[in-house]
Parts: sequence; C-alpha cells; structure tokens
Amino acid sequence: MNYKDFFKKAKEKNLTNIQITEQENINSEVSVLDGELEDFDISNNITYHIKAEYNNKTVKLYSNYLDEDIIDLIIFKSEATDSKYDDEYLEKEENIKKNNPVKIDISDKVKVLKDLDKLRKDNKKIDKLQTYYTEGWDNTRIINSNGVDISTDIHFSKFGASAVTHNKSDVIAYDRSVLATNKNDISFKDVTEDVINKTLIQTEREKLDNKKYNIIIDSYAAGEIISHFIGMLSASSVRVNVSCLGDKLNKKVFSDKFTLVEEPTNKDYPGYRLFDNEGTKTKNKVIIDQGKIKTFLYNIQEAKIKNTKSTGNGYDGISTSNMYVKPGEKSIEELIKELDNGIYITDYMGSQGSAINHTNGGISLQVFGFIVKDGKLVKGFVPAIMTTTIFELFSNIEEIANDLTFTYTACASPSILIKDISIAS
Repeated sequence: MNYKDFFKKAKEKNLTNIQITEQENINSEVSVLDGELEDFDISNNITYHIKAEYNNKTVKLYSNYLDEDIIDLIIFKSEATDSKYDDEYLEKEENIKKNNPVKIDISDKVKVLKDLDKLRKDNKKIDKLQTYYTEGWDNTRIINSNGVDISTDIHFSKFGASAVTHNKSDVIAYDRSVLATNKNDISFKDVTEDVINKTLIQTEREKLDNKKYNIIIDSYAAGEIISHFIGMLSASSVRVNVSCLGDKLNKKVFSDKFTLVEEPTNKDYPGYRLFDNEGTKTKNKVIIDQGKIKTFLYNIQEAKIKNTKSTGNGYDGISTSNMYVKPGEKSIEELIKELDNGIYITDYMGSQGSAINHTNGGISLQVFGFIVKDGKLVKGFVPAIMTTTIFELFSNIEEIANDLTFTYTACASPSILIKDISIAS
C-alpha cells in the first residue's frame, strides 16, 4: 500500500495525525579470511515507525510493511491501552525530496582485501587475518497526513581487520575498524598493518603490579566509554534519578580539557542527520564545555514532561548522532612518548550493567592493552581490572590526542592520556 492510500484509509477509520518514519538501509559487505573470500552480502531493508491518534490517544508501532491491518492494529492498541501519551506531529515543514538510493558496487574490494593477505604471509607468526569492508546508504524519511515529507540520508564506508596469533599458553587476537563518509579517507593497508603489529607485540605479556598508573585509553576504547554518557545525560534517566549527572547541570565536574559536542549536521562525520526520528531538526551543540555540563538530552516525550523543547535526540528513545570528545593537537605517537611509562588500554570487557554504573558513576572494567616503557609499546599485559569513577577518569585528563575515530554513528573519541588510575592484576 502506498502512502496516499494508507493515509486515506486511516482517515476513513477516524485516525488523525498519522505520521510515518521510513528508514531505508542499503548495505553491501565483503569479508576475506586468510586470502579467501569468506562472505559477500547485499541487503536492502525498509522499516516503518508509525504513530497516529485515535480517540485522543497517540499509538506507536513498528512494521516492515504498510496495509490496512496496520491501521486496525493501531485502533486495537489504542482501545486496549489505558495510558494517554501526548505527542507532537510535524506541521508546515519545508519538504525535502528523498534522494535516489546510492548505487553501491563493492565487487572491486574483493581483490583489495585478498591482496592484504600478503601482510599476513610476510608475518609468519600471524595465524589468521580477517578483513572486511562495508558500504552502505541510510535514509530516514518522515511523511505525514499534514503534508510533511522530509528526508535525510548518509553514504558511509567501514573497514575492519582482525588478526590472531598465539604464544605458549594463549591465543591472542586484536582488531580495529574505521567508519567514514569518504572511503578514500580509509587506508586499508595502514589499518591492517597496525592490527598485525599490535597483535605481535602482545605475544609477550606481563602481569601488572597493583597500583595507580598513568594511562592512555585509545580512541576505540575511549569511544566505547563515552557512549555511556548518552544514558547518563538522557533526560529520562535524570527524571527517574538513575543518572550520576542528574544534579550536575551547569556545574563543572570534569577536567577543563574535556569538551563533549554533538554535530549531527556535520557532513564529514558518519552520523549526519538533518532531523531525528521524530522529525525534530538537529543542531550542533556543546553538551559538556570544558568540564561543565551544559545540557541534558531530550526527545519530545521528555521535553513535554519538563515543559521544554526537544534537543533533537529522539532516536527511538534518547540517543545521539556524531557526538564526540573535542580532539587536541598532539598525535597518538606524541601522547605515547609523553606517557613515557604507563599502560595503553585498547579494549575492555564488562561494559554492561554495573561495570560502568550510570547511577553512581562507578567503573570496574577488565582492560586489555600494552605496557609502555620509554615512550614505546613494548609488550602486552595480562588482562587487568581498572577501578575508578566517571568523575575521576575525566577529571584526571592530561592530554587529548587528535586521532578522532568513528566506529559508530552515535559517538566517538580521540585517544586520551589520563593520570593516576588504579589498575589491579
């Protein structure tokens, strides 16, 4: 059923304010394992997020199709629901024509990835090397019964590599990926060589002493930790008192060197959006300014409860797009030299539940990475436990690198040099 017929039939059944968020994704992926083609996949998916009013109640549901059954389900859901949810619907927006889907052909990348296997063959200690490349196009379109029809889209590329080796007692693996809007910005060879080199360094590991270390959290692991700020800054978390930042608005709680921004309208980053999934126009904003919290994140529902406006963070709940820690000026190599002696954290486990506690800010993570001596990565360390708080971690910042790297559209971070953090073997 096309949109015109869907809206007509819905109105005949007394639905009002019918609004559909259409999300279309075209995705092509190729992966190669030890020089052999492992997988080649092409997909095209469309989903619909539909909301409408019936008997003064707003009802929301998801579907992979549009037909009269969906309209009947909205009516049934409204009649079976006691709660009343007040929502907003777009009106008088300047329509933005949906772009034609991007034509994606990644067949040439098969040879590129296979050629990278030469790097494995040149390093006899590498047992396995997997590389993959993904190219996709995401489009979000909002169309409603008020005549609104707006679209926003992004074309992106992602490359990743994973290497496996061993020492006498352990299997050792290391992986990295890069997400970009311009595939020419990704050096497949550089990423793969870095993965292989760091895998080989970890063949020798040392148990850490239990003490406080100066550390570098690399861009990948730092980005993962930064993602937890989404939940801590969510207006819904603040409202129900499950955020350790809930009483910190307009207060300085972190280092002067820590600035967190969101730039959804920046086309250079892979989370580019003109509006969120509710149709609220996105805007670039400073969320934490030199350690001071400047705003919480709102969708329409939370904004209505607080009698304020949505911040454009309504992504089927509250989330972000192109949120990142503002980079510094020094390279990661310069930060490692500045660290001199300490540890370089590249990954962690235990990010769910209480490992990073949104309510009290406590952090207890099993971390992985390298020992740094005289400004160089010399060996790996046996997985250890980092114990700190979100407040200590981001108050003890010494330097932030310039290596901002996106692996997700929601958020990212450069590598961060931090002093005096407790690590236990």
